[in-house]
Amino acid sequence: SVFGEDSFYFSTMPKSQDVVEGSDLTIKCDVSDRQHIVFQWMFRGKILANTSRRFQDNSNLRILRVSQEDDDGPFTCIATNVTTGFSLQSSNARLNIQCK
Repeated sequence: SVFGEDSFYFSTMPKSQDVVEGSDLTIKCDVSDRQHIVFQWMFRGKILANTSRRFQDNSNLRILRVSQEDDDGPFTCIATNVTTGFSLQSSNARLNIQCK
């Protein structure tokens, strides 16, 4: 296959993980070439707004004080090349949240 100048791919894909309720975690996402790339996160199919508890940290998503009710997922990372508009969406990551 011939790659155009616009080819990038997920070098780190968000992974589902086990987490204890109330703890903090990072869901990682990265691409092969970050030039002109903007990252966004989706949660349950909607663009995730940053809050003091759940926020984007560089390309990753930080979640503080994980809540069983609010954070089970799915979370999806979207990487967009702002010069071309080309966008990639990751597979879904879910949190398996255990009670303390």
